Amino acid sequence: MADVAKDLTAGTIGGAAQLIVGHPFDTIKVKLQSQPVPPPGQLPRYSGAIDTVKQTIAAEGPRGLYKGMGAPLATVAALNAVLFTVRGQMEALLRSEPGAPLNVNQQVVVGAGAGVVVAILATPTELVKCRSVHFFQ
Repeated sequence: MADVAKDLTAGTIGGAAQLIVGHPFDTIKVKLQSQPVPPPGQLPRYSGAIDTVKQTIAAEGPRGLYKGMGAPLATVAALNAVLFTVRGQMEALLRSEPGAPLNVNQQVVVGAGAGVVVAILATPTELVKCRSVHFFQ
């Protein structure tokens, strides 16, 4: 049970760190992708990623890069926790003895198994996210 708690904790912290570092890039990407097509002869609102960062910080401050991070923080942390836990449990099942290293084939099975579980859980979440982005545009 201690291993499960360790995997859950590591996955949660890893997921949160991933989002804290990556969310500003996602924000910029979404702003660039969702900007309207300018009329002929006019420039787009954002000329590129750096311009988008500058305009966002000027208009909203640095917190603007993290807008909308609450829901993804919960889901990414939870999905990473599940990933780490499933991987840890599958490793324990495939080990010939406690602490023995896994061979390459076993590592592939463990990684693929954990990935399948997370994909099953993440797909509905991503579908809702994608549809809501299009709904609110």
